[in-house]
Amino acid sequence: MLVLVTGIVYAEAEFDFEELMETIDTNSHNLQDNISNKNTEGTVALAKEMQNSFKLVEGYFEKRGDAADAVTDAKRYENMAAEIVKFVEANDFEAASNKAIEISKACDTACHDTYKPL
Repeated sequence: MLVLVTGIVYAEAEFDFEELMETIDTNSHNLQDNISNKNTEGTVALAKEMQNSFKLVEGYFEKRGDAADAVTDAKRYENMAAEIVKFVEANDFEAASNKAIEISKACDTACHDTYKPL
């Protein structure tokens, strides 16, 4: 029993969900700044970090079990972040900016409206 409880506590302690959401929000703003400044390295690094963050969000909601829409949205945002990387690598900062804005707006109106506060 102790092993089971310890495993559950460890799995939940891998990251703080609220902190992750704050990081995503901050990175979303910083991503726009990097895109505006045509900072290829910074944009790619942040977009990849956001992909990883959305993967954690996806896993969080999968484990929760009652939020299939949030899982779908997280996957969509992962893909959008990957698109930003491709746009920037192709030197298309306008398309990257549009996609970053789309992520930001979608996040605010999707899970936040439905699942906040957790």
